[in-house]
Amino acid sequence: AGPPQASSHRSAKHEGTSMSDPIRIAVVGHTNAGKTSLLRTLTRRIDFGAVSDRPGTTRHVESVDLEIDGRPAVRFYDTPGLEDAVALREHLARIDPAGQATPPERIRRFLQGPEAHGAFEQEAKVLRAMLDIDAAFLVIDVREPVLPKFRDEIELLNACARPVLPVLNFVRDAASREAAWKELLSAYGLHVQVRFDAAAPFVGAERDLYGDLATLLRDRRELLRGVADALEAEAAARRRAAATRVAELLVDATALRRSVPAAEFADPARRDAPVSYTHLTLPTKA
Repeated sequence: AGPPQASSHRSAKHEGTSMSDPIRIAVVGHTNAGKTSLLRTLTRRIDFGAVSDRPGTTRHVESVDLEIDGRPAVRFYDTPGLEDAVALREHLARIDPAGQATPPERIRRFLQGPEAHGAFEQEAKVLRAMLDIDAAFLVIDVREPVLPKFRDEIELLNACARPVLPVLNFVRDAASREAAWKELLSAYGLHVQVRFDAAAPFVGAERDLYGDLATLLRDRRELLRGVADALEAEAAARRRAAATRVAELLVDATALRRSVPAAEFADPARRDAPVSYTHLTLPTKA
């Protein structure tokens, strides 16, 4: 397989999928959890989306494709952050007070109502995407305390009846509350979890990510295995290219010779010029 590539476009409604279609993944979570940063890492697109410390930077759903051999293999959807899941869950309870509807039916009723274009507009964008994808990556900033609002977010996402794979971000940080988050996620049936630092992923983290996703999407295992293999081949090619550059630099450094008259070299003021020139020359070959 050739190296992965990315292309982006606005999201569109899909009426049906086949085994040759790209796997559709919604990247969801609370505001400022690192959703767009994760997508930049997974797609090698440092210019995708907007990253900021300000909450609510992503205001609409955008998609970007990860291509293998020139064909889209995975289509990621970057979604706005969930902002008021607590109030939305209370609203959903009022939609179906008798509890007769299934959770996805309640979500669809909400999306057909005026509140989906008003007070809960951002949440509605996320839930629309959730109903039209194969699975979701729930990005979690594990530095955050485990507050009740996060439980409501998990329940909203689970109500869409799509596989959800939690992606634990910032796990290296000293303020990490990873154990508490794992306990909460397990309480809601999300036992498959991935440790993935969006800005500086662990070695092999992408393979683990797609491998765990394959446990949730068993009918797409072959495609996901192909994605993982292509990413591994890309990493191997980068390592070979880096090793070649290092070897070339070592050869150049070993072969470098400068002739300086003895009298000039003995004078510290005159010796500095050729030495500085040498220091400047070698890095340009790297």
